[in-house]
Amino acid sequence: MPSAQEALRHLYSLEKAVLTTHNPQLTTDWRRLQTSDHFYYMCTKWFADGDVHKYFNPNSSPYEAFISFMNVLQDLKLRVADYGQIH
Repeated sequence: MPSAQEALRHLYSLEKAVLTTHNPQLTTDWRRLQTSDHFYYMCTKWFADGDVHKYFNPNSSPYEAFISFMNVLQDLKLRVADYGQIH
């Protein structure tokens, strides 16, 4: 099962490559992906509770949140690769 921890691991594995580009937009985008809401929406622990945060969740499930996040992360990775920082 995909997890927020897996998403975080992939996100932080790009840190050096992103920062080495010295591109402000890539750095900003990478930092925005660290917003806690992304990982909260991936959480399955409280998903069935119907808490107030689900009202603001743009995803229909934690799995969908994970897939969306990983797609955006892949896009960022491709943009960083254009700078020759990822092979």
